[in-house]
Amino acid sequence: MYVVRSKITDLEAQIATLTKKVEDVGADNEHVEAELKAQVVSKDKDLKAKDNESLEIDLEAERVKAATAEEAKQRAEEARDISTSALNVAQNNYAKAQGIVDTLVSESEWMRNRGVALMDAAVTALIDASCAVGHRGG
Repeated sequence: MYVVRSKITDLEAQIATLTKKVEDVGADNEHVEAELKAQVVSKDKDLKAKDNESLEIDLEAERVKAATAEEAKQRAEEARDISTSALNVAQNNYAKAQGIVDTLVSESEWMRNRGVALMDAAVTALIDASCAVGHRGG
């Protein structure tokens, strides 16, 4: 009976050791699981932060793009205004010059018709200029 009792005691000790090992493994598993959850949460926060940062960068890029487009539009409008103004000035100057040429041509023809024989080179040049700009008389 002693042998049986000894065997039971050994088995109980082995059961206690194995139970302790199972508990230790369970605790380790819980610890590992908690660690993994913490890592997942940390990674998730990092990803959200990176996503937010990426979205902010994209938003800023769109703002810059919109501002650049608006600036280009304003510059185009300014250039159009300047060219329109320059065209108006050129047309006014042309109209004034044409008026002067028309007056000189008319006076020159009047002088010719009245028998004025002496015409200097300037009047001749003005008549040539009026022909060059398309004066058709009248």
